[in-house]
Amino acid sequence: MRPLLASLAALSVLAVAACGQQGKPVDPAAAHAGAEAHKIDWREGDVEDAFAEAAEANKPVLLYWGAVWCPPCNQLKAGLFQDPEFVARTRDFVPVYLDGDSKGAQAWGQRFGIKGYPTLIVLRPDRTEITRLSGGGDPEKVEAVLKAAQRGGPNASELLQRALADPARLSADDWPLLSEYGWAVDAGRLVKPDEAAGVLERLAKAAPTPTLQHRFALAALTRRPDDAPALPAARQAEVRALLDAVLSSPAEVRANRDALIYSGADVIKAATPAGPERARLSAALIQALDRVYDDATLGTQDRLSTTYADIAVFRAQAGKDAAVPTALRDKVRQRAAWADQSAKTAYERQSTISTAANLLSEAGDKPGAEALLTAELQKSKTPYYYMPELADLAEARGDKAAAVDWLRKGYETAEGPATRAQWGVLYVDGLIRLTPRDKTAIETAAGQVIGELSGQPDSYHQRTRQRFDTLGKSLTDWSRANNGATVLERLRGRIAEACVAQTDADARAACQSWLKPA
Repeated sequence: MRPLLASLAALSVLAVAACGQQGKPVDPAAAHAGAEAHKIDWREGDVEDAFAEAAEANKPVLLYWGAVWCPPCNQLKAGLFQDPEFVARTRDFVPVYLDGDSKGAQAWGQRFGIKGYPTLIVLRPDRTEITRLSGGGDPEKVEAVLKAAQRGGPNASELLQRALADPARLSADDWPLLSEYGWAVDAGRLVKPDEAAGVLERLAKAAPTPTLQHRFALAALTRRPDDAPALPAARQAEVRALLDAVLSSPAEVRANRDALIYSGADVIKAATPAGPERARLSAALIQALDRVYDDATLGTQDRLSTTYADIAVFRAQAGKDAAVPTALRDKVRQRAAWADQSAKTAYERQSTISTAANLLSEAGDKPGAEALLTAELQKSKTPYYYMPELADLAEARGDKAAAVDWLRKGYETAEGPATRAQWGVLYVDGLIRLTPRDKTAIETAAGQVIGELSGQPDSYHQRTRQRFDTLGKSLTDWSRANNGATVLERLRGRIAEACVAQTDADARAACQSWLKPA
């Protein structure tokens, strides 16, 4: 089967061949061979065949779970999947791409405990999981993980138990499987969610180098629950020392940028009372991430996302409802405009534009966000992705009719069974929230979403099942508040018909229990 992704690196090979040797004819066969060498030979959806091939060739399987509309997935396609060393490393694996809308994909996702797009999982031919990645790491870090996984030693679960019991048993080559493990997409496979922070703290103490200790310690801090008690004074001092060490090292800032971007302001707030010390650390965080933004070796999305920290720092100081100052708003506008101009390929734009729009909205420029998204509808291959965001902006300015219309258009134009279920639930939820008295519209839309299951005998799994669970709660709550019992009764009849076709017994039972009275 042909590879799914057309490599931009392959195009650059052709360009060099065409114009790098002036006056010399290009050999088409040689140019094509060069292009093929820079592609990942994805098996598209053939998971069973991939494992059969892996057993025959004694290679691990590299499973990529994603979706065509998913921004982080497109970030992978624009970045990591174009990296020559990563591409070369995949030849030591059997790489298989599982699109969330492909046949049987949600069942596979449930089997492997995959929650979010994107997820990369490395598995042995016997289907034992070696490790998983969220896909956001630098290529050299990811390659180190793949190299460790290829050796055939202990998997991440076994290494975690060793690290907690006797860390001296781990070699330097073992630690990448733990330090680069996709804790954000673990889904309770390795560690229960409420135990993750404690486990990561123990790994921070056990790790053999300061860099690894810092990485685990930061990861632990990002997983503190919102209602966690205040840190004691001694612990606050330790966290401040940790932040100073990381922020003073450009390499560590880059390696831990996601934690710093999305949780750095919260960590600083937990480690310092309001005052000069908090202001100092906040300024150091912004300065360090500004250097990441200036790093031309990173992709557009990686660089643009650093701006979230600016807004988070401001909110931590001024409160969530405070008006963003002009200087910060101008900084966001400048970077959003830069991203819009810099993102040239379809992959880059799909990974970047929603971030740019969200940053504009967070900075108080909702008209700018709406203009950017509206313009992107004409450029994107998946314009439906942006329509719920346009609905949110319309709702924020009080235009309920426009919000409902965007949600409807998004659902009507969405492609793929899992995607249509997700967008359909967004539409029905919007109707319930914005037009709760319109029983006819709510019943009609919910019936259409239920109808998506018909003719899809393997669809009631993972993300689709999660979306229906969300929809069921929304409908039940709506019914209690709006005398909708008769509507629910008719919808129960519709779902009973749709569930019969589900081939998996557990999926069929879960489907049939949907909307049943408590």
